[in-house]
Amino acid sequence: MELAKYKACICEGSAEEAIIDILVDNDLLIFKREEMLEERVIRCRSAKRFEERYLRKGFDEQISVIRILDSRREEFRLSKAYEQKIDVVNVITAPEIEMLIIHAEGAYDQFKRSGKNQANFVKQIFGCMM
Repeated sequence: MELAKYKACICEGSAEEAIIDILVDNDLLIFKREEMLEERVIRCRSAKRFEERYLRKGFDEQISVIRILDSRREEFRLSKAYEQKIDVVNVITAPEIEMLIIHAEGAYDQFKRSGKNQANFVKQIFGCMM
């Protein structure tokens, strides 16, 4: 699949956002930060809010929305006005993304003792870092 000239990279959580930032900054993705809307990862899960905030700026060209999330059930329905101008690519991760962060920071034993799920642990312990 070929991506459009403009990309909106939408991440569900801070762990996903941090990983995408690292990948983009190290040229490990098929697009560059300069191609991203506002040159940053977007944290907007609602299609309606995304339309209001980003699409009403009068883009003449196609936009690829790359959604990085851990749920297959989460919907992203664009209004009919934008359906033909936007292609949506869903990249489904699993909770293992948070486990990569936990291991990378050497915090696995702390995580096991915490009794929290991966996402909550990462958010609580590393929130300021992400």
